[in-house]
Amino acid sequence: MPRLMETFTIGGMPITALSDGAPERALGGFFNNVDPALWTAALGIKSPDDLVPFNFGVFLLRTEGHTVLIDSGFGPPARAMGAPGGAELPDRLREAGVGLDEVTDIIHTHLHGDHIGWNVVDGKLTFPNATIRVAQKELDFWLNPASGSGDRFDVARAQTVPAQAAGHLETFAGDGEILPGLTAIPTPGHTPGHTSIMVSVQNEHVLIVGDAAHHPVHFEHHDWIPGVDLDPAESSRSRAKLSALAADRDAVVTGGHFPILTLGHVRRVAGGYKWEGINRP
Repeated sequence: MPRLMETFTIGGMPITALSDGAPERALGGFFNNVDPALWTAALGIKSPDDLVPFNFGVFLLRTEGHTVLIDSGFGPPARAMGAPGGAELPDRLREAGVGLDEVTDIIHTHLHGDHIGWNVVDGKLTFPNATIRVAQKELDFWLNPASGSGDRFDVARAQTVPAQAAGHLETFAGDGEILPGLTAIPTPGHTPGHTSIMVSVQNEHVLIVGDAAHHPVHFEHHDWIPGVDLDPAESSRSRAKLSALAADRDAVVTGGHFPILTLGHVRRVAGGYKWEGINRP
């Protein structure tokens, strides 16, 4: 049974990783056009069809009067996965002692459906007192009819427009502090306005990378590109940027698609970077 919730601390502040679904799945789609012998060896599996633990995750933290979620999970569609924890984010929050009406802010790394799924359910805001925060560039892309159409656009619009109409959506531009101790790091490529979040407390740092990396090995191989990334070259540059930042700040690194609880450092080594997993309560 995979872990569905785990808390770690940074600078004395608790951060809780919450799952909205923890399936096992084949990960070939996240290593597009990479020799299967290379990426399977890096993951320690024998075949591209081998199932690997995966996660649709959210992070909960509190900072100076704010109760914050980084992303809001897959939402009700996750029930169809039949995976442990699927569509159970409200339950995980209750187990963490947080009511839906106590969430004050939701910061989105990007607007794919598996990261925004609990914003609006049956036309109602799941978190009635929360301000939804997203990069202006990301919102503009998904709300602009000229960007395209299809299911992903429909979901992005359904999960943001009602919040915007209700005055519960605010945007931020590029990098900079979003809330006390939470800084936006632009990491485009997966989507045009994709953003990673640096959490800083008492000179310690956690880097939450969204979909800039779907697996820790992406920090070692920046050019191993997921097939879902809209701009592969930009995606590669963003991973290089994150790796350098993580190494410079000695940041703890984690991501919503990493199984709970996956934490690590990214270290500089000859010719590139190395992921160094850690076990930190």
